[in-house]
Parts: sequence; C-alpha cells; structure tokens
Amino acid sequence: MRITYLDHLRAVCMVFVVVLHAYYLIDYTPAAPFAVFIYNFCMGTFFIISGYVMAATLPHGPIWPHLKDRLRRLAWPLATGLLLVNPLTLAIIHKGFSADWAQDVLTRTISGRLFVHLWFLFSLMGFIIAVPLILRALRSAAWLRVTSVHVPPAYIATSITLVVVAVQMLVAATVGLDLPVPFDGFTKYAWAYVAGLALFQHPKAWAAVHNPGPLPFAIAGLFWLAMVDGWSTPGTTLHHALHAARIASSTAAISFALLWAFRRFFNRTTPIWSFISQGALTTYILQWLTLHALLFPLTALGLQGGALFTALIVCTLAIKLPLHHFLVMRVPILSLLLNGNPVKSAKNCRIVAKPARGTFFSRPASSRHQS
Repeated sequence: MRITYLDHLRAVCMVFVVVLHAYYLIDYTPAAPFAVFIYNFCMGTFFIISGYVMAATLPHGPIWPHLKDRLRRLAWPLATGLLLVNPLTLAIIHKGFSADWAQDVLTRTISGRLFVHLWFLFSLMGFIIAVPLILRALRSAAWLRVTSVHVPPAYIATSITLVVVAVQMLVAATVGLDLPVPFDGFTKYAWAYVAGLALFQHPKAWAAVHNPGPLPFAIAGLFWLAMVDGWSTPGTTLHHALHAARIASSTAAISFALLWAFRRFFNRTTPIWSFISQGALTTYILQWLTLHALLFPLTALGLQGGALFTALIVCTLAIKLPLHHFLVMRVPILSLLLNGNPVKSAKNCRIVAKPARGTFFSRPASSRHQS
C-alpha cells in the first residue's frame, strides 16, 4: 500500500505553487491574499511530507546507499533546470539569446537567483545529506528525555507549534533568514524536514497532529496580528523574529489541518489524482518556463486581469500534466532529466518508463507505521 493522502497533498501543493508563480508573473492584485496564504504554508508542508516519507522508506540496514540513490534522482532534474530550463526561460523573457540574456544568466548564476523555484530541490538534497546526523540526534538520550515528557494528545500539535515558533524566532534573531539564494531554504524550512523525520519516529505524535484543534491557529493568528498591527519596527531583529514566527506557526497549523482533511476526505486513489500526482515533478520543473511562454500568446488574445491569471494556471497544468504522461514517461532520457528515473539499459529504452519509487513527487511507499 501507499501513503495515498500524502501523495495527494503534495500534488495539491504543486498546483498551489503554479498559482503562486502566476501571481508573481502578472501581479494580479485580487489574488494577493491567496498568494500570501500559499506562501505561508506550501513549501513547509512539502518539507514535512518529504521528511516523513524519507523516514518511512529508509531500509533497516545501512541507509547511505538509499540516500545516495535519492540524491542522484534529485540531481538530474535540478541540473536540467539550472542548465537548460531556466536559461531558456530567460531567453523568452529577453526575447532571444542576446547579450542582455547572457548578462542576466551570468548575474543570476553568481547571485544564486538562477535557481528560482529550483531552490527547493537544492534544499531537499541538503536535508537528505544531513539525514544520518538528524537521525542520530533523534535517537540520542537527550531527545529521549525530551520526548519522555507526557503531553496529552490534544496538545501535541500545539506543543510542536510552540517549539517551531521558538526555534524559528531564535534562528531569525541570530543567523537570520535572508541568506543568499538558494541557501535561505535551509534556515526557513529545516525545522519542517526535521519535524517530518521526527514524527515518523513517534507514531502517536503523527496521529495527534492530524487533529490539531484550535490552539495552533490561535498562535498563528497572534503572530499575524503582531505583523499587521505593527508590534515592531521593520528592519529590526524583533521584526525579523516575529515574521519568522508568523510563517512557522502558519505552516504548522495549516499543514496539520491539511493532513487531517486529506486523510479524512482524499485517502483514495482515483485516475484523476494519479494523473496529477505522477506529473507533479515535471510540472514543477517546467512551470516557470511554461508560464512565461504562455504570457505573450494569452495577452495577444486580449486576456488580462483575472482572465489572464486563470488562463495561465489552467493552461500550464493542461500542458504539463499530459506532457508528462504522453511524452516524459515514454522517453527514458526525458524521464531521467526531468524526474530522475534511471535509464536501465539500452535494451529497456523501448519500454515505457514508470515513475520510480521514492522520487521526490512520486507516490511514496507505505510506512512502517500506517496512520
């Protein structure tokens, strides 16, 4: 069996990322509240699920061969995005491979901004490298003492939210969250990946976060009030700490609510869910390119405002999901470049490629603890 509802939740997060980037592209003002909502939970939810699935798929024996295989599977789409997809997207923006294009590529490469949305894969690879150290900490005597403290199940989600808020406020006040791209993902979302790994080690806590109750949302609401009501001066350490707490508490509360909702209502495989889930990584890698490629023809048709915003999202999904199923899955080299699925051998190249077990957006294997 597979962890069906987690697979579906990751697919929905992928769709939300497309929505967010469509908003960034045209700055459609009425979508701003929804974009802020997505920004404050989407990537954190990805990392929580990724950490949990990583722990669920680790072998009982040596884990480094498994981690190296996962890293190879992520390295291919990351390299494809950096070397081919994103430079091509910049060519669309600059209307050709001009001198301005070359300068933009060089500048973005030096600053790290060439990653754009690919920072996620970079951060995920960094977290995977750190898995042995994280697991050692989660199995240490100190951690056992921490988790031996009895917390009623109804307050576990609240306790996790408070711990996450404290950690992120400390990180923001000391290290800072605005590190150069793509390293900023480490400071913003390391807690989420570690939380996913830790929750797998504690099945009762994993079950408890599926019923978070109202307190995590009250905590998140408090930090939203702090930011909206101006409890600190922008640019100060306190302001950075409150901003980090707002994102962390929102991610925890919303992620826990989504885990409950998806396990309760979307824990069944259907052809539509499979279609979206299996094509999620291809869509994620190619979304920036597709959105920019669609912008000119859609505006040439006279679309603007909400119509343009909607058309960008719908057309991106309508192009990339079928592209994955009818082309990427059937061409081994494309499956390797965009999904990290290894090309088995020349003899097998004529066989339709299937999604590899355990790749980033593929459907995860069942855990040793079924929820």
